[in-house]
Amino acid sequence: MKQYFLPKQGNFYKVNMHCHTTISDGKQTREEVKALYQSLGYDAVCFTDHEVLLGHEDLCDESFVALHGYEVAIKQNLEGHTGYFQPVYHFNLIAKEQSKRMMPRFFLTNPSMAGNSAKWLESDGVYDPNDVIETTHYDVEWINGYLKAISEAGFLISYNHPEWSLQNLSDYVGLEHLHAVEVINGDCGQYFEHGIICYDQMLRAGKQLIAVAGDDNHTAKSCGLGWTMIKAEALTYEALMAAYERGDCYVSEGPEFLELFREDDELVVRTKGAERVLLRGEGRYRHLRKLENPTAIGEARFAYHPEQFGRYFRVELIDGHGKKAFSRAYFI
Repeated sequence: MKQYFLPKQGNFYKVNMHCHTTISDGKQTREEVKALYQSLGYDAVCFTDHEVLLGHEDLCDESFVALHGYEVAIKQNLEGHTGYFQPVYHFNLIAKEQSKRMMPRFFLTNPSMAGNSAKWLESDGVYDPNDVIETTHYDVEWINGYLKAISEAGFLISYNHPEWSLQNLSDYVGLEHLHAVEVINGDCGQYFEHGIICYDQMLRAGKQLIAVAGDDNHTAKSCGLGWTMIKAEALTYEALMAAYERGDCYVSEGPEFLELFREDDELVVRTKGAERVLLRGEGRYRHLRKLENPTAIGEARFAYHPEQFGRYFRVELIDGHGKKAFSRAYFI
């Protein structure tokens, strides 16, 4: 009997979950982004321009879905530029429903509107004047209250690029109301380490979060570097977001997960493009399998020992060039 961790049913859809356009500080229009990502084999892009939520239904068709959200920044020094040294929280707030436009807890006097955000906000932004904030606070307790309101308003929240953000353990381990940690950020990954260490630290603190990946693209050069593979019933906004909320996905910059399931007393990983398959638990439990032919479909089997895993396990794939893919953590 098999217990599937990645669902047996459905199709994998390739999605960039972090994207910027000329609506904020990106260099490409929405239409240019769609065309480029379709040429790279993507099925969907989540448009997350800075500080303003807009819908993009006009970009959707039978072969492409435009998800939408927005990225908010909470700076240590509200008036200062992030520059080289200032720590900052960045969160992607992704609308669970395609019809959602209202921005909760809107920062009415935000001095940090990136690029063209202020212009688009004035013409198309939607917020409730009775649900605004006058400032932000670089404080975990305040941020948790803010994120709680965002989550209750119908958004899935991801914590973005902790390495780039210059965040320490004390900044993020106490965060609540998150859905995901950005484990792969394509643009930042060219210069910084992946967020997998941050993800592990939050998991060990008892946070049941999924992993997410996106390009954080501002230019064409940053496109196609890191993606989220969502296994959903159909290529629609509703189906993609439902699967993403369930955690039916993995993240990659190269290798592919084909199947991940438990069969009796073994954990089975079927993959393509991987040279090594690494099983990790909550503690020091590690087991590695090497695949003879990474270009073909491969299979790695591990003894299923939950008493050694701890509270959860996760799986990493590594190809011959060092590119990786990460499953989410599966809590036992």
